[in-house]
Amino acid sequence: MTWQVAAFLISGFVVAGYLSYRQHARYAQVVNTVATEENRRGALLVTGRAKGKLRGAVVLLVVDRRQNLVTRALVMEGASVFARFRERPELLGPVGTVEERASSKATAKAVKEALKMVSRLTAGQRVAS
Repeated sequence: MTWQVAAFLISGFVVAGYLSYRQHARYAQVVNTVATEENRRGALLVTGRAKGKLRGAVVLLVVDRRQNLVTRALVMEGASVFARFRERPELLGPVGTVEERASSKATAKAVKEALKMVSRLTAGQRVAS
């Protein structure tokens, strides 16, 4: 192996690491923004993710515990570090049927994981009227 091949490989790892870091920073920024905007009594912000062989999905859901509704939904789908969160109005509505309204298998799997988090967070709590 020549020094050019080694330099090329190292450069590739550095670029991949930087792009992964930027994706994580964007994820954290979106989560913090949504948490700030949706900070109200009875609202839960939950996340779910699904990994596939080629594509995956990350879902952010804001759930109103009192009405048992999804009031905001953002989905990041894709196979690259350039994927972005996008609002998904088709996921808004009753919590019981949100998984069926998902547009892809990866999104449905991520929604299912997010709903498990909702049930864990609300276990043993009564909803105030």
